[in-house]
This record gives sequence, C-alpha cells and structure tokens, in this order.
Amino acid sequence: MWRQLLRFGMVGLLATFVHMMIGFLLIQSTWHPLLANLLAFTIAFVVSFIGHLGFSFADQEVSASSALWKFALVALIGFAFNEVLLIMLLSEGELSDTVSLWVSTGSAAVLTFALSRLWAFRTPHKAGGPVDLEPSANLTNQ
Repeated sequence: MWRQLLRFGMVGLLATFVHMMIGFLLIQSTWHPLLANLLAFTIAFVVSFIGHLGFSFADQEVSASSALWKFALVALIGFAFNEVLLIMLLSEGELSDTVSLWVSTGSAAVLTFALSRLWAFRTPHKAGGPVDLEPSANLTNQ
C-alpha cells in the first residue's frame, strides 16, 4: 500500500502542477479566471486519471471505462471536500491562509486516495471464487 500511496502522490503532484501552470498561463493570456480554472482542472483531471490508471493502480484489474466515471465522481468529491474544509479553516482564522490551503488540500488528497483505492480503481470480485460455496457442499458438512 505504501508504494501505491507514493505513486498516487507523484501523479497527484504532477496533475496539480499541470492544473496550476495551465491556469496561470491562461489567466496571463487574459482568460477569465473561472474559465481558465475550469479548463485547467479538466486537463489536470485527464492527466490524473491516465496516471492513476496506468501507474498508481496499474496492478488493479479494472476497465478504464468503469474507473473513469468513478474517478470523475471521486475527483469532484475531493474538490468539494477541499473547498468546504478550506472555507471552514479560513473562517476559524486560527491558521494562516497558506497553512489552511495545505491542510485542506492534504486532507482532500487522503480522501481521494482512499476512495480511489477502495472504489474507483478496485479490482471487481469475480463470481464463483473461493467465497462462493455450492449449496450441496453445505449439506454434507452438517
């Protein structure tokens, strides 16, 4: 799990860098900040998804189409969690703006990793595995 967490962090840092650089460049090119952020988030999402599917969770046997919609939901949940926590921390006023941002972003990353690992990129269980017992097998053991 630690290796997977490290890989997840590396992909996350790359996606964050892509998001920030594209957003910065678009804003500097006179794009409206909200539109620039939306496009930057979308491109960073693609980088993140491809990185997590092919690197962070490469050992998971999950289809790209199944993981895509789940990871999109995970990304949106993580973004919303980050924003809500940031608003709460800023309203408390006990931490600086920068520390509040680091805490909210770090917390959202942990949540996103957990949801990605346990749901979005999880290997589906196969029917007929060792957990399934035939009804006749239960009768002979009684």
